[in-house]
Amino acid sequence: MWSNLLPASVLPGLLELAMKGRLNIQAMFERVGIDPDSVGRRDQYISLAQLDALLSEAFTAVEHEPFFGLRVGRDNHYGNLDLLGNLMATANTLGEALELLLHYKNLMVPYMQLSLGEANGGVRLAGSSDGSLNFTRLRAHNEAVVATMVAIGRSLTGDRLGLLAVEFCHSAPPDTAPYDDYFAVPQRFDQPENAILVRPETLSLPLAGAYPDYHQRLRRQADRLLASLSRAQGMAMQVRNVLGQRLGGEDTAIADVAAALNLSARTLQRRLRQENVSFAGLRDAVRHDYARKALLADGCDMEQLAADLGFSDIANFYHAFKRWEGCAPGEYRRRHR
Repeated sequence: MWSNLLPASVLPGLLELAMKGRLNIQAMFERVGIDPDSVGRRDQYISLAQLDALLSEAFTAVEHEPFFGLRVGRDNHYGNLDLLGNLMATANTLGEALELLLHYKNLMVPYMQLSLGEANGGVRLAGSSDGSLNFTRLRAHNEAVVATMVAIGRSLTGDRLGLLAVEFCHSAPPDTAPYDDYFAVPQRFDQPENAILVRPETLSLPLAGAYPDYHQRLRRQADRLLASLSRAQGMAMQVRNVLGQRLGGEDTAIADVAAALNLSARTLQRRLRQENVSFAGLRDAVRHDYARKALLADGCDMEQLAADLGFSDIANFYHAFKRWEGCAPGEYRRRHR
């Protein structure tokens, strides 16, 4: 689910990006009000507005370097993801590592929706955003996202990623030779999401860094950090996070969500009213996000999707989806696949 804060532990990565672009990071931090004492701290937070200002300025300042995003992304390593990267590296398989990425992504990229599913004969890891942050609409961002996915996958697997194709939201640049050199697979442009496609068997690859005992310790740390982040963002975001975890498997009635948050349904409703949101509105938004991702996966069963979303029948799901997107689910799937 989306969040509006992220730990200040991401700031060292922004420092590195600024150095690659030969930018004045001190001046940039001062302009957006970031305290240098917070850099690298997991108990301090920056807002998405601050992140947007920083990355928009950085990517705009290096527009003269057409493949800056590609260069930034390909230099990444799982260690650049801080706690999340180490958690992924100590998992048993690449598949487990990617599931951890989806679960804990708010620790690093809260502005993105990530999905993992079968598509076009492979397994597709995709990332998208709603465009409300300026930097996410830039080509440099798209390149950095896709190149980072590949770089981290290769660092986890020892270059056995099994890459089949890459996809970008932006149009093809005049010169794609740097893409050919780094990815060495077909590229698709003007896509609805930035994504990579890998061989299905890759997910079963054992990771050299698998370390079950240490992994459990890291997971407890990640759970605490995620809980702290959720508390810092208010009740509405906590509800969205719980709903996102429960859709497709557990009940999403207000009483069930309230119980997961150790609250009564009445208290939860009161807390949400204080933030000028409703439980029904939050659940509707989460269902919308879930449906869009599910429709892009291979073998999507409409009746099962309707049930996973908690609709009593497929007709109610179709009615809701048309309200969300202005078209039927099948038409949306044809447009975006």
